[in-house]
Amino acid sequence: MSEPRRPGILIILAFAAVAFLAMVSYRANPLNEGAKSYATAVAATSAGVYVTLRSINAFLSTAQEIEVSGGAVFVSGSAQPLKVLEPIDDTIERISAMVFGLMVATGVVAVGIGPISAVGFGMIVLSLGIDLIRRVIGKVSDVTALERQLLRYGLLFGLGVPLAFVLTSQMADWMTADVWAEYDAVVQDITAEVDLAEAGESASVVSNLRSAINGVERYQTLAANLLDRADDLLNAYVMILSVFIFKLLLLPALILGGLIAFSRRF
Repeated sequence: MSEPRRPGILIILAFAAVAFLAMVSYRANPLNEGAKSYATAVAATSAGVYVTLRSINAFLSTAQEIEVSGGAVFVSGSAQPLKVLEPIDDTIERISAMVFGLMVATGVVAVGIGPISAVGFGMIVLSLGIDLIRRVIGKVSDVTALERQLLRYGLLFGLGVPLAFVLTSQMADWMTADVWAEYDAVVQDITAEVDLAEAGESASVVSNLRSAINGVERYQTLAANLLDRADDLLNAYVMILSVFIFKLLLLPALILGGLIAFSRRF
């Protein structure tokens, strides 16, 4: 049985030239641009969720400062009836921290996907360059382990990673749209009466509470509503966080694993 023919020098030169062009022009690579656009969109959505979480966190923190003394409501006093909100406040704060971490991660993906691709194509150029050097000096032998590793990881970084995110961008929204719509509606319903813009200005809110009993009573009423539906609110945010993890980490990893398995088969 004859050995399979190895590609000639001209073919290797052509592939090396294409890989080099892809390396130096990674900013214009449509795969990289598609992956970057997807990561940027996820980062923008997660930023909106993070701002809402921090606003709710500010609202709950302010509500906990309301104290009652001698039957009158004051900003400072001897009792804090809304201190029961502290576990909810702490949980919201932890979820917001995780959303912030994912937001940073998507930003890293958006910024780094192009350079990672360039590094991958550089590894391909290096692998093919080593093969050409061996051929020039007359050592037309089997591909070495170093060349195989460079080529394998070069294809992974140069094509596999950007392609995984591009394919994810075509699938993720469709796969998670119903979950997102359901739990986002729950969040909107629970927080509909909370003036989140006002809640973010904690100093001015506290100042208003000192001079307006009605404002304090409103905080107590809204805080009680959040307390009554705390389970629904926290569950909704956990599911929204899960959607982000699926879109940014799980689905791209599954697609990348499938691409790796497919490449090994051929």
